[in-house]
Amino acid sequence: MTSNATPFFFSFLFIQPTSSILYLEESKLPPDLRKTLEKDGIVIRPYASIESDLAALPSQTTVFLDPGSTSIRLYSLLRHTHVVETPSPVRDLKAIKNPTEAFHIRNAMRKDGVALLRLFRWLEDRLQQKEYVTEYQLAMELAAFRATQEGYQGESFPAIVGYMSNGAIIHYRPEESASSTILPAGILLLDSGGQYLDGTTDITRTVALSPPDEIQKDHFTLVLKGHIALATACFPAGTVGMQLDTLARLPLWKHGLNYGHGTGHGVGFFLSVHEAPQGFATNPTTSRGTTAFLPGMLTSNEPGYYLPGAYGIRTENLVLCIPADEFDARDFLRFESVSLFPIDRQLIREEWLTSEEKAWLNDYHQKVFDELAPLLEDDERRWLRNRCLPV
Repeated sequence: MTSNATPFFFSFLFIQPTSSILYLEESKLPPDLRKTLEKDGIVIRPYASIESDLAALPSQTTVFLDPGSTSIRLYSLLRHTHVVETPSPVRDLKAIKNPTEAFHIRNAMRKDGVALLRLFRWLEDRLQQKEYVTEYQLAMELAAFRATQEGYQGESFPAIVGYMSNGAIIHYRPEESASSTILPAGILLLDSGGQYLDGTTDITRTVALSPPDEIQKDHFTLVLKGHIALATACFPAGTVGMQLDTLARLPLWKHGLNYGHGTGHGVGFFLSVHEAPQGFATNPTTSRGTTAFLPGMLTSNEPGYYLPGAYGIRTENLVLCIPADEFDARDFLRFESVSLFPIDRQLIREEWLTSEEKAWLNDYHQKVFDELAPLLEDDERRWLRNRCLPV
């Protein structure tokens, strides 16, 4: 993650029973922030001092540390103490968004949806006027549209703008000096996010820039079916990411297809766009695959399919884990899709969708329209209505 996308600084925090010590490069700490930290009882020490401080701890000291985020060097300095390996409680507490955070996350999604709408209308106009732009220029324009939204602080990660074959490169990022020109033909994959004071966004849409062929529609629809399967999942408490990941892959598996990345990752609240511990993954050795979901966890739902040398397809919304209230007094959970932008109906093979899948898609598009329409001008509202029509 780039430093200008994630609001962190290099540091260590040593929490003791009566005090906490923050180790960082003191020259990078603004005086007003230092005063605030010290007022809160935080002791500021030079970044390099942590080694001598740990080595000087009495041998009878008990130290709790997270082996997943503690370096071998620091671990070696604690061998004379009683070390207890345990996941960081801070990590797990951050993962569960409280009602206030959830409220503001939904607000961030509205802002993001408006910015995306204006970006895609802008792109359509450029293509119609034959004023073609590059992938890099599109990424810069998206950042500019997001910047008009209140509370925007910057990208949550550098935008992935993959036109045609570049979309098949899962973590492709366009460079100003080497970026494909987007033409009114083929498929465009756009994976991007913003950091707002309200929260962090991460959304992917794949759009057709010309009438898609049948194979493209097949692949897109299989990915969409997997996305819907996960979005509509209802599951007992204690269910882990590895179990749910299968739901998103099953439609592709039935056709001998797959994708080489996890289906989703945790997302922070104006923090990391990739945040532990939960997620959807096939690997039983990672926290993403083995963490049980709890109400308040915000996670990406992003199955995909990538045809090397041709195109990439990914449909991503952020989903908030909530209680499944339709089951009286039963300990079941489900997801609320909180990202707000239409899914391209041009790419959908409607006859492959079940009635339940069509109902989800129509309900989702109605939600998108209802949430965004009050924030739009009349012409923007008409554009959105056309893209939220029922299947």
